[in-house]
Amino acid sequence: MKYAKEENLGYGTNYVLTVMMLFLNLLWYQPIFGISYEDNSIYYFLMASTFVTLLLQPWFMRLSRVLFLYFTIYYNTHPYEKK
Repeated sequence: MKYAKEENLGYGTNYVLTVMMLFLNLLWYQPIFGISYEDNSIYYFLMASTFVTLLLQPWFMRLSRVLFLYFTIYYNTHPYEKK
C-alpha cells in the first residue's frame, strides 16, 4: 500500500471525545459531590471536568487519530488472492 500524507488528523473525532468526556464526568461527579445552582458546585464541577479532560487529552488525540483511520482507510485483507 502506498502511503500518502493525510490532511485530516481526526480533529472532529477528538472534539466528540472531549464533549463525551464532559458528560461522562457528570456521571461520577454528581453522585459523589452533587451539583447545585444555589452554591458554587457547578464551577467546581467544570474545573474538575476540565482537569480530567486535559489530563486525558493525549490519549484522546491518539484514539481520535486511530478511529479516523479505521473509518476512512480500508485495507485489503488478502492482497495476493486472485479474483
